[in-house]
Amino acid sequence: MFIFFIIFAFSFLGFIIHFNLRDYPRTPFRIIKLLLLYQLVFNVGILGFLAFFGLTFMAHTVASYNGWPASPFQQEMANVNLAFGIVGILCIWFRGHFWTATVIAVSIWLFGDGINHLIDALISKNYSEGNTGILLYTDLGIPLILMTLLFFYLRLRKCDS
Repeated sequence: MFIFFIIFAFSFLGFIIHFNLRDYPRTPFRIIKLLLLYQLVFNVGILGFLAFFGLTFMAHTVASYNGWPASPFQQEMANVNLAFGIVGILCIWFRGHFWTATVIAVSIWLFGDGINHLIDALISKNYSEGNTGILLYTDLGIPLILMTLLFFYLRLRKCDS
């Protein structure tokens, strides 16, 4: 699951490269807008597709990594990941309130997953890497990053208009 960390790092690396290659005014709004876009595309879109792939084509491996038995519900989670993967990529073309809806929905979902991982660790003593490792941190950290960036994006958009 190290791939999740790599994609997370690439979301910032992509932003830095794009930011430094573009020749436009570097206002706080444009910086936040571009950073939010990269977070949505990489940490919602690409990670969604990767999770879909893993849950669909490597279901037993993913289940054992999480310390859970394989289950038909994994395909339902794969479908959720596919949906958010598509929505995250669509953020390239759709902006404004589409981003707001994406951030709200994915944040509710990921925070809920993160809380469930913590509950599973505390109640079932499931301290497997897939339950309390990088996935727990991304389930809690990505929504915090997205919501913070969205807050500043919406606030600065009013000032930039």
